[in-house]
Amino acid sequence: MSAIGRDTTLTWLGHATWHILSPGGKRLLIDAWLGSSPTFPASWAARLHDEGVDYILITHGHMDHIGDLLGIAEQTKATLVCQFDIVPWLVANGVPEERIIGFNKGGAVDLGGVQATMTNATHSSTVHHQGQIIPMGTEAGYVLRMENGFTIYHTGDTAVHADMQIIGALYQPELTILPIGDHFTMGPRQAAYALKLIGSRYALPSHYGTFPLLRGTPDQLRQHLAEFAVQCDVLAPKPGEPVS
Repeated sequence: MSAIGRDTTLTWLGHATWHILSPGGKRLLIDAWLGSSPTFPASWAARLHDEGVDYILITHGHMDHIGDLLGIAEQTKATLVCQFDIVPWLVANGVPEERIIGFNKGGAVDLGGVQATMTNATHSSTVHHQGQIIPMGTEAGYVLRMENGFTIYHTGDTAVHADMQIIGALYQPELTILPIGDHFTMGPRQAAYALKLIGSRYALPSHYGTFPLLRGTPDQLRQHLAEFAVQCDVLAPKPGEPVS
């Protein structure tokens, strides 16, 4: 374990799914791809069932991010947090509207003491269903300010983009969660440059190692951080291993 923020615990649940326990005891889940993910730690299925989830944040509509969303939402009765344009799809799929917080980029909402601000990302957002491609708003990231002020920037699936410098200056996140797998998102070199723009002290790599196609590694990220002379500690826990 590494000490990164008093009483904030983050656990990588494989691929791009993250569980965050806030200082105030709020349980946040980002991008619910669980039992159907090849890197999901099986012990967490019972844990999520027993402990519950307060809020599930959605970055975009691809199935490797929402594949188990509806099931875990029904099981835990969590409130879903997403872009406003995704709300109709959730309602059509049985999620009560009173358990959805729909907002948009630049906006901030309160999640029981945790402030969530939606940010830009550069990717795509669709659901493929029975040969149809259904638009799911647009891709996004989140800045999460914990009750004690500790700030996390989850970039969502993205390429490096200039807004990251603005996000870094505005919110000064101590920790950034960002993809490094390449092919569908940033690879390690782009991710290293993104961290140069953001300026956070710590980084948690995401969206890598799930399939051979996602070939970026934390060691490659560290190498490129050195190339750009960026001082940032890369923490690379295994799925299910907490960082607190």
